[in-house]
Amino acid sequence: MLQTEPEKKKGFLDRLPKLGRASQLFLVIVIFAVIFGFLWWVNQKQPENEASLNNTLSNLQKIVGVEQTPKDKYEAELAQVTAETKAAKAVFPKTSQAPEILDTLLELAELNDLSVTQTRVSTTTPTSTTSKTSSTATKAIGPILTIELNFKGQVPKFQNFILALDSKLPTSQIKSLIFTTAVTETEEDTADIIIDIYCYEGS
Repeated sequence: MLQTEPEKKKGFLDRLPKLGRASQLFLVIVIFAVIFGFLWWVNQKQPENEASLNNTLSNLQKIVGVEQTPKDKYEAELAQVTAETKAAKAVFPKTSQAPEILDTLLELAELNDLSVTQTRVSTTTPTSTTSKTSSTATKAIGPILTIELNFKGQVPKFQNFILALDSKLPTSQIKSLIFTTAVTETEEDTADIIIDIYCYEGS
């Protein structure tokens, strides 16, 4: 009996179309070149895609991370501003408080060992000034309570009186101040002081 030799398995090159060895080798090189080129292109695009994705992620995090300001926070800020405005207005006296203000000045003079020889109180309302670029009139804060005092005493004590005005009447301003030094030992130094006190008459 004739024995047939087992058929040898065909190699990769044997399975290719019937081409010459050189052509088969060239075809294999082309296939590997195409695969390598594709992989290289994917590798080159990866950093660009990664940067784009990171940028998108960063933007999303910013959008998600934005803290929405609740209504309670706005209301708290409004209440704080309202309280500060009310406190600022409370610093300004009203013109109807002129007797109390005058008493405060007299007590301050007495504390500094000064004698008041004359007082005069008047009230002025600042005139409205109209802006050339606007039809609405702008008013200065007012009215202004003006108190004129004549003192007898010593110059250093006059100065102490003036320094104490800021704490007693924060909205006061010295409008005029004249010291007269005594010529003889029997006389006393005198001072004529005019004080403007800015008031507030609004609601």
